[in-house]
Amino acid sequence: MIKKLVDTNIFIDRFSDSALYRDIFLSDGHVYLSAVVLMELRAGAHTKEAIRAVNELFEFFARVNRVITPALKDYERAGEIISNLQRSKGYDIKKAASITNDCLLATTARNIGATLYTQNKKDFLAIHDVFDFKVYIVNPKYVIKPVRRRRNT
Repeated sequence: MIKKLVDTNIFIDRFSDSALYRDIFLSDGHVYLSAVVLMELRAGAHTKEAIRAVNELFEFFARVNRVITPALKDYERAGEIISNLQRSKGYDIKKAASITNDCLLATTARNIGATLYTQNKKDFLAIHDVFDFKVYIVNPKYVIKPVRRRRNT
């Protein structure tokens, strides 16, 4: 069974336009909700309507048993990835705190055998350079683009 882990930015776009990214949600496989994404959605929900939408989203994924919580090894790997990004890509963790959540999404996706769908090209390409996982970079205006592992020749 195909597993898909969807980043926060895609859910936010779907809240405002349910036609966006239909192919991700309606094609073969199951979509999973990461607890990390749930946290980010709840943090950004400031109106009654937004809070209700996040609650309904969570209730659906909980009902079908597709809420994923990062495991201890995901946190360990995320720490290693962050260290590698600081060393090899010049990331400043104090200025890019969201990279921690992105690393947890990447490790969780690999841990459950899922492909991660995101709009965040810059950070996830950097993570992909130091950590092998399946990721599709998407844009509401363009076709989904799978990221392939770069080979050193």
